[in-house]
Amino acid sequence: MIFSRLVLASYLTATLALMSLPPANWGQVRPQLDPDIPSYLSSDQVLGTLTISPSDTMKPLVRAWIDELVRRHPKLNIAMAREGSDTGLAPLLAHRSDIAAMPRRMTADEIAEFVREYGYEPAEVPVAVDTLAVYVHKDNPLTGLSLDELDAMFCRERRRGVKYVVDSWGLVGVMDEWFEAPVQLYGRNGKSGPSYFFRDEVCKGGTFHHQLVDAQGLASVILDVGADPNGIGFSAIGYRTDMVKPVPIALVKDGRYVEPSVQAALDGSYPLRRNLYLYIAKPPKSEATPATVALIRYALSRQGQHQAVEFGYLPMTSAEIARLTSKWPTTVKSARLETPNRPVLE
Repeated sequence: MIFSRLVLASYLTATLALMSLPPANWGQVRPQLDPDIPSYLSSDQVLGTLTISPSDTMKPLVRAWIDELVRRHPKLNIAMAREGSDTGLAPLLAHRSDIAAMPRRMTADEIAEFVREYGYEPAEVPVAVDTLAVYVHKDNPLTGLSLDELDAMFCRERRRGVKYVVDSWGLVGVMDEWFEAPVQLYGRNGKSGPSYFFRDEVCKGGTFHHQLVDAQGLASVILDVGADPNGIGFSAIGYRTDMVKPVPIALVKDGRYVEPSVQAALDGSYPLRRNLYLYIAKPPKSEATPATVALIRYALSRQGQHQAVEFGYLPMTSAEIARLTSKWPTTVKSARLETPNRPVLE
């Protein structure tokens, strides 16, 4: 019992020490906002009501956007749908929200269901980028993995088509003393954002093997993998230390391996990345409500993108933001965006 308490205390101490390191010591420079992203200026008041149904993973970010927008526009009434939803889509399809905030694109079946309900397709607005990295122990000579190999390692169903379970390092080409060494899995399970992300993108909606060690947090995954020569786990793209090394990922076996980096995530070449979206119930060729315009333009403003970074996401580029905001009315003065000579957060 005393030994167990000592081990637990050491583990907690290490976790706190790791989390206290500045971002540069985690091996990844914190993503910087594009200096050309315009700031949100709220000189006039916006009136109206709006209901948003965010996915479980996007609730904290959406709440932060709502709080700041309502602070700027006290007469604006924005509520989050009360019912829980993994994706945020169910309340929108049931006409109980105006906007769904989703951590992935709607599927063709979901869009078809929306069309049956509303008679038109939803408006789609990407608002941030989510990314994961896969890590192994620093001594592991692995040079890269494909998504189907990751699926055969982590996921029970192996929906990407590999016929066997990858449970030893030799099955992914690691030779010599590693050939028969068992693969030990680490990550997040349950209702965590990284768990949903990995299961959606790698397992194609499947489930994890029961051998996966469910870590207490993303920093814990790094500690677990760094302490286990046979370990492999998924965590945030910025959580690299000298205890572990990030694994280059390919879309398909024998494809081009891409190192996990902020730039590769932003330019779309890194496979384990996806956009976060707002889906809006707005008939085509009709004007959106001032409340809807204000929310979209705030989310895509310098302030909104700064909050996205604070919650661990990557920001959009200014070119993409300019393309997106050009599709929404600019006549709402209170939702205008301006690019100062030296952009600052308001």
